[in-house]
Amino acid sequence: MKAVLIIADGLGGRPSDLDGKTCLEAAHTPNLDELARRGALGLLDPIGPGIRPGSDTAHLSLLGYDPYRSYTGRGVFECLGMEMDVKPGDVCFRANFATVEETPEGLLLIDRRAGRIESGQSDLAAALSAIELSNGVKVEFKASTQHRGALLLRGEGLSRHVSETDPHKTGTLVPEARALVDDPGAARTAAAMNEFIRKSYEILKDHPVNRARIEAGKPPANVVLLRGASDLPHLKPIAEQYGVRGAVVAGAALYRGVAVAGGMTRIDAPGATGGVDTDLVSKARTALKALESFDYVFIHVKGTDNKGHDRDAEGKKSFIERIDAELIGTLMGGLDWKEAHLAFTGDHTTPIDYGDHSAEPVPILYAGPNVRTDAATEFGERAAGRGGLGRWSGRALPILLNYNNWAPKFGS
Repeated sequence: MKAVLIIADGLGGRPSDLDGKTCLEAAHTPNLDELARRGALGLLDPIGPGIRPGSDTAHLSLLGYDPYRSYTGRGVFECLGMEMDVKPGDVCFRANFATVEETPEGLLLIDRRAGRIESGQSDLAAALSAIELSNGVKVEFKASTQHRGALLLRGEGLSRHVSETDPHKTGTLVPEARALVDDPGAARTAAAMNEFIRKSYEILKDHPVNRARIEAGKPPANVVLLRGASDLPHLKPIAEQYGVRGAVVAGAALYRGVAVAGGMTRIDAPGATGGVDTDLVSKARTALKALESFDYVFIHVKGTDNKGHDRDAEGKKSFIERIDAELIGTLMGGLDWKEAHLAFTGDHTTPIDYGDHSAEPVPILYAGPNVRTDAATEFGERAAGRGGLGRWSGRALPILLNYNNWAPKFGS
């Protein structure tokens, strides 16, 4: 049997999104509605009732892990998602290219995202990876999409218990990292971070990429901000738990990283960007091809969350309709429904009026030959609340794998 899990980031909404309906309820989704009629619906608290999920902790929970026990921070997933060789003892960070001005008091933050820099990041990353720190800590930096990147620090006795250097608002000075615990390793890590940031500014401020940006009237990417310090989590691979092999198709590094940490194999889809311009048909076709070699595939889609954060109701509704037509439609035509099961859900709610993650549960549907159908005739938040599966927390993937008779027995 085969299985497909699809997580549409930030899928859920509130009635305030669009004239009393959520963006999902307002969207024209004939394929999801058909799967709802052929399957069963429920409501899913990504972590637990009343808990506002981060994307990283939500995905850990949806894949079957307890984030309270396994979560060490986001940076490691960014590094893993960009195929960096993370080893025990390494400390990993999320990174932003940013724009600062030098003042007598320090570096003044002008733009946290350096104008969402669109080119030249690999050249900047190569310059940053050549940085040598005075305390012997080794540096590896990789650029991701736009302003995003990841930093890996390697050395003896490092610690993830350090503060971040991103003030999260412009017009303020970039703060120095500091140890959050009374520990020599944390102090050494904070010192390495501060030296890296100072040297990043010295290297990037006159880099040819930034000289060209300034000449073009664009903000230079002249410093790196760090947050999400973390080390390698201890996750039992899904293959060891269920005896099946999985793959991940995702455009953004974080979601690839969480899946890779759980033992899935990364497969890149042509045109997958991690944004609203992503090629959803390509993602579906890549997943169908992967199912020839793997037992299940996890597909992540980011655009729903982007539009939620932008407070763009029509944009989110339109992207949901693209998911239905391009991703779900292609999968429905390519799966063997005599032996395939599919789950579709979100990792959290991103209401339009709030523009950030909220704690409401998200709708989830399961379809396939072993799913007991309920009375649902459409897919949406309120329809899912009336669904036959009820309401539960996390574990979307384990429930999907159970439909394929892969779940291990607890007890005798």
